[in-house]
Amino acid sequence: MFTYQIKNPAEAFVGFEIEEGEFAGNKLKSKDLQPCLELTCNCGNIYFTDDTEQLYALDVSKSQVLRYTETEAIDSTQDTFLKSLETQISGEQWSELNAFFKNLKGMSSEMADADKIQANFPNYKKVLQDSQMVSYFEVLPWSIDLNIEIDGTKYWISDFYCLKPSCNCTSVLLLLSLSYDVEPSLELWYDYRTQEVSMGQLDDKQLPATKIIRELRYTQAEKFRQTFRTRHARMTTFFTNFLKRNNISPAVQSPIIAGNVVGRNDLCSCGSGKKYKKCCGA
Repeated sequence: MFTYQIKNPAEAFVGFEIEEGEFAGNKLKSKDLQPCLELTCNCGNIYFTDDTEQLYALDVSKSQVLRYTETEAIDSTQDTFLKSLETQISGEQWSELNAFFKNLKGMSSEMADADKIQANFPNYKKVLQDSQMVSYFEVLPWSIDLNIEIDGTKYWISDFYCLKPSCNCTSVLLLLSLSYDVEPSLELWYDYRTQEVSMGQLDDKQLPATKIIRELRYTQAEKFRQTFRTRHARMTTFFTNFLKRNNISPAVQSPIIAGNVVGRNDLCSCGSGKKYKKCCGA
């Protein structure tokens, strides 16, 4: 039996009971189950301890039970006890645990004060020097999914943002796919200020691009405009705080190579689709 309720992250309730097998009747309640609430962590762990204070975790992303020592995490391929416990949790229960965890961390990710999230940007030099865009899910891997539903089919969206401090563009790179765990099939550029949408280089014709663009620009225009504007502001805060926390100067510039100087009327190298003079060169 599995139950959960989430009104807000602070009041999350979860109850879990194994109904069959060696561990039948074992119950883990809200006070015993502690989901990992480090919002930038991509693990799927819900932690618990036994009577001896041994630390375990239900990894809902892999449907695995883990046991932690001082130096390592042991999984069920190395431990018969873990394997027997793991197999007595049904596929339906694992799915429900995953849904609970995803809902809890997704809500937490959206509600948390951006200044209190210590995000890491290992490729910060490329952000500063090459205007590399960064995915929202790369920073908050359990954030609420974005999708567009057309004719009963959902298309998943990954959103990328320019975080270069000297750039004031409002363009978002959108990669769309048939599922969150498959390669993208369509690339779009969306400007949340003007609500203009343009095609990118990727279009393998699997997705209904025209209908998707219509949803972005018209049918659900206000929803997406507000979502992307809010996410861009949060990402900018994450990156600015990361630079301050690590004493990194935001003034790092790309080297200027003779013959490759960007003209003011050339397309901006950040990929926004705008002229340099109206984007990073403004």
